Amino acid sequence: MKKTLTSAVVVLASAALLATGCAGEGGGSAKFQDPVAPAGNGVEALEAAQILEKAKAALAQAKSFHMKGTMKSEDGKIGLDFKVAGEELAGSMTMDGPKLEMLAVGGKRYIRPDETFWGLGNTPEKAAQIAATVGDRWVLVPTKNQSFNGMFGATDVGDLLENEGAVTKGKVEQIDGKPAIGLVDGDPEGGTLYIATTGEPYPVRLAGPTPADGALTFSEYGETFADIKAPAAAEVVNLESLTK
Repeated sequence: MKKTLTSAVVVLASAALLATGCAGEGGGSAKFQDPVAPAGNGVEALEAAQILEKAKAALAQAKSFHMKGTMKSEDGKIGLDFKVAGEELAGSMTMDGPKLEMLAVGGKRYIRPDETFWGLGNTPEKAAQIAATVGDRWVLVPTKNQSFNGMFGATDVGDLLENEGAVTKGKVEQIDGKPAIGLVDGDPEGGTLYIATTGEPYPVRLAGPTPADGALTFSEYGETFADIKAPAAAEVVNLESLTK
């Protein structure tokens, strides 16, 4: 639940289908049955730390999920849209202007930044030169380059949902029609992580301390994402060749 690039999450809309039907005999009028509420999964009765561990285990067991939204960081507003499958990932990130697409597949990591991103560490002339050289190709990040580790941290479920301070139980709220219990991180920079209390105990929302701190969403648990695939060799350029 850290309010950083690798640990922000919010609102999952996974509406449960409520069964309704008609009953009646002979010439009697039909009556609508009351909707049947989905059975609880039991996490509401557990201690906060136990609920968090169950959420981590459920997300890891799902093996894949979609995370999307915005969060405030020390460097400004960050927008994330990641599809994660195990240690692989496909998605994009925006940082108050700069944008880059990201891909982790087959043990390799790639980025596809825009010219504004290249300008973060280069002169405008150098940024324009690199952008022109790269074009629409992916940039292969060498394994030894640790600069992008935090950006690809969404694949680490344990770190993604890690708390900064002591965690306490909050209220059960309806998150887009689905009941979820809040886990409040006691750290000033922490937020509230909501865990589904029906079905699998997936994390469904991590809200920052205030609305201005932003939010992200989890969805599409267990899905197969076609866009997580290795690019063709002709679509790749090595990062080291650009930074010489």
